Amino acid sequence: MTLKKYILIALLAAAGLWGCNDDSLDAAITVDSNFQSGTSGENGWEPGFAGYASTADSSQLDTVAAIALLPRGLDTTQYGFRILSRYSKGNMFSYLKKRVSGFTPNGSYEMTLQVDLATNYSNDSAKGVVDQVTFKAGVSPSEPLTKLVSGVYAFNLDKGTGKQPGKDVLLSGSIASTNRDTRYHTLLRYSNAPVTVTANNRGELWFYAGTDSDYKDTTIFYFDRIIATFKEL
Repeated sequence: MTLKKYILIALLAAAGLWGCNDDSLDAAITVDSNFQSGTSGENGWEPGFAGYASTADSSQLDTVAAIALLPRGLDTTQYGFRILSRYSKGNMFSYLKKRVSGFTPNGSYEMTLQVDLATNYSNDSAKGVVDQVTFKAGVSPSEPLTKLVSGVYAFNLDKGTGKQPGKDVLLSGSIASTNRDTRYHTLLRYSNAPVTVTANNRGELWFYAGTDSDYKDTTIFYFDRIIATFKEL
């Protein structure tokens, strides 16, 4: 058995979410999270919030993150990861993160990423939401974390500020749907071309997806599906 084929089989066994065509040494490796019900509905994704002051109280700050049935306008028999956030005093970054292991340590991979984000905001929505909330997603060899820095719970990766993406952001864009009604619709956000990523020395990559918001009121989103596809270089 070749080394590359062994790696693919090991990934499949270890992650439980990987799929490959065993007939080809050039087969793609796929991580596919759809957040369905049950004890593993989170698919290994963990929520986090960043940007708020350590002194923020419940009158200023509200955060909720949990698996929930999708809302009306979508398939209400299916589940997604629901994120609610409100921070009345400044910027809030609300995100999910996931560790994937089994890569070749320090190995390089060609990757494409797709995130299905469910939102009921449109270009006709209150401009405060559409203009002040930006979707962002990325991949890093380092774990995305919220750390207390000078009295603020800050995000440790370079996500950029507001609509401006940082160096650790792969996908960035509007949270507005092209549909004009107020029902929820799924937005497909995906990389237009493959990018090269490098695993850390433990053979890991970390993914994150979230919303970077300067909006001072409540926003609610559902992550419906997140798919990453890799090919070892």
